Formats: sequence, C-alpha cells, structure tokens
Amino acid sequence: MFICEKLRKNPDLSLALAFALAAGIMAPPSASEIMARLNIPLLGLLLFLMCIVAGLRLSGFFAAIFQRLFKGAATGRSLGRFFIFSCYFSSMFITNDVALIIFVPLAIMIFTEARRIRLIVPTVCWQTIAANLGSMLTPIGNPQNLFIYTHYGLAPGEFFSITGPIVALSGLAIYLATFMLPKSEVTLPPQQEEALPWRRIIILLLLFGLCLLHVLHLLDFNLLAAVVLPALALLDRHLFKKADYKLLLLFALLFMGVGSLSQIEFFQSWPAKLMEGHEFWVSLLLSQLLSNVPATVLLSSYTGAYTPLLLGVNIGGLGTIIASMASVISFKAYIQTRFSKPGYYLLTFTGSNLAVLLLLLLYCQFHTLA
Repeated sequence: MFICEKLRKNPDLSLALAFALAAGIMAPPSASEIMARLNIPLLGLLLFLMCIVAGLRLSGFFAAIFQRLFKGAATGRSLGRFFIFSCYFSSMFITNDVALIIFVPLAIMIFTEARRIRLIVPTVCWQTIAANLGSMLTPIGNPQNLFIYTHYGLAPGEFFSITGPIVALSGLAIYLATFMLPKSEVTLPPQQEEALPWRRIIILLLLFGLCLLHVLHLLDFNLLAAVVLPALALLDRHLFKKADYKLLLLFALLFMGVGSLSQIEFFQSWPAKLMEGHEFWVSLLLSQLLSNVPATVLLSSYTGAYTPLLLGVNIGGLGTIIASMASVISFKAYIQTRFSKPGYYLLTFTGSNLAVLLLLLLYCQFHTLA
C-alpha cells in the first residue's frame, strides 16, 4: 500500500517504472548490464551534491548572506533582484532545484512580513526562470547537464562555450524584466543574527570543492566517494535523509528502460533517423510534455549531436509548469501561502516563460545549430 500510494502521488515515477519494466520484459538485461546501465558515478555525484548543499542550507549559510546585505529598509526592486539573481547565480553551483528550495521560501517570508504580498508572484516567477536558465551554465547546474556532460564525455571548455552565450543573454533579459518591479520602499522585519557553525561550513565547502574536481575530470570517482561518504557520515549522517531520492530513482529507472530499449532492433534505428537534424526542436517539445530530465535520458541514446540536445532540453525548461520539475517547487511553495492565487500565478508564470522562450528561440535560430 505504501509503494502504491507513493507511485500514485508521483506519476513521473509511475511512468518511469512502467517504462523500465516493459522495456526489460522485451529485452531482459543481465546482472552485469544492470550495473553498467545504472551509471553509479553520476548517481553518486548527485547524491553527494544534494547532501552537501543541504548541510550548507541547514547551517544558515545562505540566509546569513541575505542578512549581511539587507538591513532595515530596501526597495521592492532591489529585494526582487536579490532573490531573482540569487537563484540565477547559485543555481550554477547548487542546482536549480536547491536554489529554489532555499530562496523562494525566503522571498515569500520576507515579502509577507514586510506586507508586500503583491511582489511575491512576479518575484517567484522570475526566480524560477532565473534558476532554470542560470543552472544551464555549468555541468552541475542541473541533472540533465550533468548527464549530458558525462554521457558524451565533454570537456569543461567545450561545455561552457555552448551554454555561456545563452546564459549571458538570459541574464540580461531577466535583469531588464526586473524593471517591472516597483521601486517603492520596503521596511524589512528585524533579523536575528546567529553565530554560524563555521567549522561545519568549511568542511562542507571543501567537500563541495572535491566534487567540482571530479566534474573537471581531476579526481577519480572512487577516490571522491572514499572521502565524501565517510566525511558526511561523521559530520552529520542525517544529511543523507535530505537527498532527493525520488530524482535518483527516476534516473535509475530511465537508465534501465533506455538501456533495454536500445537492445530492441525496432528501436535501434528509426528514432535516430527521425531526430537527425531536428534534435533541438524534438528535445524542446518533448521537454514540455515529459520535463527536461526524462527527455534528456530518452533522446541521448539516439543522437550524438549533443549541442542541440543540450540547448533544447535547457531552453525547453521554459514553457509549461512541468517542462522543468524545478518549476513545480516554486509553485508548491507559493500555493501553500494563505493568500495564494494559483490561476494568477500560472498565468504570470506561463506568460513570462513564453516571453523569454521566444527571445532565446530567435537567438538560437540565427546563432546556433538549432
């Protein structure tokens, strides 16, 4: 009953499980094939990053940054820009999901206590866009990036050359959009400053640095795991409970399903022929229906054209509320407020997403392989 309830509440997992089982029945994998398909280094790295960032969040590290920058009074525009660009820049290193988990509730709390609830919807909508596009820059910014980076064996410089221009253009567009926020003064509620556990924070930052070395191909995964796993267990074993195991399981099921599907003769050729020359548009449109992480795993088996795939699934995170599952995090945080207006939020969110999506599509049409 417990498993059935979880699957009912998570249709994406249900579909991934059905896909993995159906493909596995048609092309049963051996034990060695299962281990090879699971991509333990990728799943392990995701787990380590989730735990480390959770530790930094619980330590008050990110909230302290806000307290240092804003005391007493500010304008609605300056506050909105802080929360939006906190998501934009932090998502490059702590993933779009985590950036939204940290800064969306903080923005809602500050604007609520300051009695400026009208600022919440536009700020949260643009926080979400900023997190989804800022995270595009780095291999560890979001799960689909990390998968593409490892799956195709990209070099850091090559990866940044693909994502950098789009992220820069996105940042400019987001900054211009913040001029729509009112410049009226906002009186901030008093913040109680607490001493930070710097020893814990420094250890977590060092572990994060080791993960970056692995991403840069400078540290072997086995050595990384030998250091990070016991260090996290000794520092705080409860951090392992903070990881998003749903995402890890989703990846594992998709890896299994796609691996089995690729062994079936019928699926070995025609999807690749269908995608050839249309990788950008197929990945962008499929992201609108499945979200960009499943779309990435499914399509990667049928194309070696990683540039349009990388651009398609990242830009494809704009559009529908499910195009990037990180967007659902913001929406859930908003509708839990007592004054929420879900219809108004979705209208604002969709309109803002489509505006930026159109801009980036125009750019890609003239400057990339799209």
